[in-house]
Amino acid sequence: MPKPITKLTEDLEKQLVKGKKQLAKTIVKTLTEEGPWWTGTFGENWVVSKNPVQPTRKRIPETSFNEIPGRTGRKIKNARVPTSPLQQDLYVGNRAKYAGFAINAPGQTLPDRTGKQVTYAQHRDGPPPKTLTARKGPNWYNIYTKGNFIKFDISKAFKKVGFK
Repeated sequence: MPKPITKLTEDLEKQLVKGKKQLAKTIVKTLTEEGPWWTGTFGENWVVSKNPVQPTRKRIPETSFNEIPGRTGRKIKNARVPTSPLQQDLYVGNRAKYAGFAINAPGQTLPDRTGKQVTYAQHRDGPPPKTLTARKGPNWYNIYTKGNFIKFDISKAFKKVGFK
């Protein structure tokens, strides 16, 4: 038997909440896959929260940034997303202390192999080994968030929960 029309808004809100939750998981997965990867600390620290995410986690292994540790394999985790009503904001952020550097944010620098403070983009121009490991280059984060890639993830996430 069909549901009464009075349940439409309630049912629609439930589906939208599911879509919001799926979208947060999808965004975390994509940011982990597309972002820079050496030790895994940055990739493993994408989280979803009800509050803005603060960059507080140290790099593991805790080496200086002008020392290049061996690359690790990527571990893509299924992000935990807090349950929240439709009208509550959710934040996707990275807890690594050097997150601003890794997304190539203006003014964010770390030392290169010579000790000179450089941005993430400038690392590719530095002494070998070249240290850019993001798949789409130094502006990978802007390409994802300001280009159509995040729009593809929005569409994919909502389709996954039943929207067409």
